[in-house]
Amino acid sequence: MSVRVILQSRMSSSRLPGKAMLNLAGRPVVVLAAQRAASTGLDVMVATSDQPEDDPIADAVDAAGVRLFRGSLDDPLRRFAGATEDLGDDDLVVRLTADNIVPDGLFVEDLVRTMRASGEAYIRVAVETIYGVGAEVFTVGLLRAADAEATEDYDREHVTPWIRRRTNDMTHPLTSERRIRCTIDTLTDYTVACTVVRDLEDPTTVPWDQMLAAFGDAGGALPDRVRVTAENAIGQGPWLLGAVQLGVSYGAANTTGRPVGSQASRMLQLAAAGGVTHVDTARAYGDSEARIGQSLAHGLSERIGVVTKIRPLDDVPDDAPAAWASAAVESSVAESLRQLRSSRVSALLLHRWADWKRGGGAVADRLARLRDERITTAIGASLSTPDELLEALADDRVGYVQLPFNALDRRWLAPQVQDALAARPDVIVTVRSVFLQGLLVGGDSVPWPANAGLDASEVRAGIARLVDELGRQGPVDLCVAYARGHAFVTSVVLGAETVEQVRGQAELMSRPPLTADEIARVHEVLPAGPETLVDPSRWTMAS
Repeated sequence: MSVRVILQSRMSSSRLPGKAMLNLAGRPVVVLAAQRAASTGLDVMVATSDQPEDDPIADAVDAAGVRLFRGSLDDPLRRFAGATEDLGDDDLVVRLTADNIVPDGLFVEDLVRTMRASGEAYIRVAVETIYGVGAEVFTVGLLRAADAEATEDYDREHVTPWIRRRTNDMTHPLTSERRIRCTIDTLTDYTVACTVVRDLEDPTTVPWDQMLAAFGDAGGALPDRVRVTAENAIGQGPWLLGAVQLGVSYGAANTTGRPVGSQASRMLQLAAAGGVTHVDTARAYGDSEARIGQSLAHGLSERIGVVTKIRPLDDVPDDAPAAWASAAVESSVAESLRQLRSSRVSALLLHRWADWKRGGGAVADRLARLRDERITTAIGASLSTPDELLEALADDRVGYVQLPFNALDRRWLAPQVQDALAARPDVIVTVRSVFLQGLLVGGDSVPWPANAGLDASEVRAGIARLVDELGRQGPVDLCVAYARGHAFVTSVVLGAETVEQVRGQAELMSRPPLTADEIARVHEVLPAGPETLVDPSRWTMAS
């Protein structure tokens, strides 16, 4: 019984075009993947298309001495059948893809042994924690039957769905203590792979489990994924990544400045892998939207949505002509979509509630039309006060609000406010400033405003006591868990400047929110802050 390993490869990858020919350890990715699969002497073949655009793959594979087959670009199932015409029905086909360089000959042989021992005719690797070690084994007879009978485009494009439906769909589980991404599907993936192979003496022979560990150490390790259970109009989970820091140096506690482009891309990918469903940005956040757009265009758009804000409309008078106000909204949205390289966003917000009424209500009307035109799913505003929230909730066009909320800010817990929120369960409520501009977590090094109205040292002591009593990791964990513990809060938006901060946020969000009893204890220990403290716009800082 013969075994043939076939690697699919093409130049027209949508997320990273031409990735097959990117250089890794002095050779194209497709060649390295094939050489690793052949590390124990298996029969390995690269199957690419017969289109001229894939000539570079064919030339590189030929030059490397790897067997080559060329067939239909749009019918990979037919291509696989053509690549095995010389085999018998009982022979086996191993399907790999050329953007995964971790599988080697030992990996493939183990999979084949498992299938043979089971007596099954099909097996696939099944992993939830590793991205980039996919592999399937099946008989040539099944492949030929699929080629003869499969008529759906999906079955022919993905080669094995028809086979899986007609077998026991046996799986070969792999486990890993870490979640690791080791595929090469984006530019960031490629930079990680370059780091992995840089120090290897011979990347074709290092065992697959060692290379997998190297991916984890080189930046491929992913944070644990936050469980997303919320049901709302845009599927927004409990954790939003705040992206103002991607566009400008932001925040008193920011000691690293604005992340460079590759780091920003890595932060977004890690956040998506960790359970972030949406990123929060704005037209006013420097080039934040442009940086997000770059990542969206390279595959992130399939995993993450965008909440953005119209530019501040201070130049549009309340009584401005409707056409003026409407045009201001349209131009801001058009520029956001251009920067994001997208045709729509999940939610469009106004930077402040006062803008909702500008142009005699034309701003709100235009937002509603954008929603009706499916440019966005939800519209709303960033708010500052409970009065603004009550006005917003009274307008049934508002489906999304963002507001400041933290352990000292009890304004939002007033019965009138809570009743209004309870009456609008359809409204997505995202809370920001859970650390009160760093005052609640910054220790003695962060100066409090002169008009705070509370003794900073007593608040810090109270937070330390609560951390101990409630078994939290620290003030940051306590503050996030406090906000998430309130039923009216859909999500918490957390900003980050570094990859390490994103990893830390993922760990924070994996911890449980405070219970109602624990929140009551917070209220016993920490006093409610006066408006001069909980509203940073009213702070007076000592000179």
